[in-house]
Amino acid sequence: MKKTIAIIIAAFAAILISSCAGVLTLKTPVISGGKIDTNAYVAKKPPVLFDDFEAGTVVGAYSYANTAGGASAKLTISDPTDTAHAGKYCAKVVFDSGTNADWGCGFGCQSTYGSGFIDATDREYISMWIKAPENVGFYVFVNEATANGGDGEFWNGPHATGSGKWELYEAPLDEFTRNIYSGNQGGNNTMDLAALGTVGIQIDGSMGKGELLFDDIWFK
Repeated sequence: MKKTIAIIIAAFAAILISSCAGVLTLKTPVISGGKIDTNAYVAKKPPVLFDDFEAGTVVGAYSYANTAGGASAKLTISDPTDTAHAGKYCAKVVFDSGTNADWGCGFGCQSTYGSGFIDATDREYISMWIKAPENVGFYVFVNEATANGGDGEFWNGPHATGSGKWELYEAPLDEFTRNIYSGNQGGNNTMDLAALGTVGIQIDGSMGKGELLFDDIWFK
């Protein structure tokens, strides 16, 4: 009898642990500072590099800003005095988030390694290194190209906050929501992973002025 009870308890515990692990693994955005996390996302396919900026340029760099609130942004390759996360170069933006709390400014780029898009079919999350000023709020976005099956929809990721040092930002792509203000509003309402054209960041409003660096963008 005691043996039967022990077996039942062990089986219940195994089911409970298994179910909890699924929740922890899939649904919480991570900003870990690069520390090994036992619940980190496990890549099921080889990672796809979007950009590491080691070509010494930012392809298709652009920016936008809430000019009514005095915001501005300029995206370039890093200066020799900047320290990239890895290698020699990273992307760098000098920004003024303005005085309007609704939103501040944003910036994005295409991939050095694609012809207007990257095919990240079956990948599940985005991984990139970001050095944002402490307490500055932002979110990462991914825009589809209008090629290789993409229909030009824009997708916004989970919100995050800078720490003033290099941090590893990872977020599941299924937690990105379609941008209802920009991009194609008549698309298929699905992130077309075979046609990822742009990766960028939007900074909240009323966050002050500063510099933000980002590097080593992968889809995993």
